[in-house]
Amino acid sequence: MRQIVLFLFLFTLSLNSAIGQQIQLNFSQPPALTVEAGNDTLICSGHSVILGGNPTATGGYQSYVYLWSPPEGLSDPTSSNPVVTLTASATYMVSVTDSQGCLAVGTVQIQVDPCLGIDGSALNPRLTVYPNPSSGKFTLSGLDHYRQGLQSIHVLNHLGQVVFSRSFANQPIMGEVGIDAGIAVSGVYFLRIQLSDQVISQRLLFR
Repeated sequence: MRQIVLFLFLFTLSLNSAIGQQIQLNFSQPPALTVEAGNDTLICSGHSVILGGNPTATGGYQSYVYLWSPPEGLSDPTSSNPVVTLTASATYMVSVTDSQGCLAVGTVQIQVDPCLGIDGSALNPRLTVYPNPSSGKFTLSGLDHYRQGLQSIHVLNHLGQVVFSRSFANQPIMGEVGIDAGIAVSGVYFLRIQLSDQVISQRLLFR
């Protein structure tokens, strides 16, 4: 998440009056206006996510005016926390203006994964993953049906970052394959199996 903030500096102005007395004028303002567009997130195609932070804007002079772009797919582009449903990855930008015209801008990336087989333990009729949930150690069964087409296996976190990768190019696969992803942080992850002609995905829960 990146942000750009435009603001005025605090300053003190001293003036000398016509009769020689010093007049001091103090000008101050609250902390600089900042914006939190939310965490970069990985979701499944057709699923929804709430954009923005908690809160989305702080500092500056309340009240705030929000404008998200692009507006397509958003529940309300002028809301502090709009909901968006995606079938393709997208980057959203939010502009926040306070009552004095100060502006802050933030961006957030939402990556979309096909998540095939996400609603069941079976990735397809021949592939299964167990146990799920797990401690980060799990077994893939049925990969031998695809030993001519299996390219690689990846585990991604909710930000879309690859936390485990293993290549199977030119390697024979026999029956089951044990995976130790070495995950220390519990949460939702995504298993991505790259075949020669398709990608199969499955949600994993590590705890």
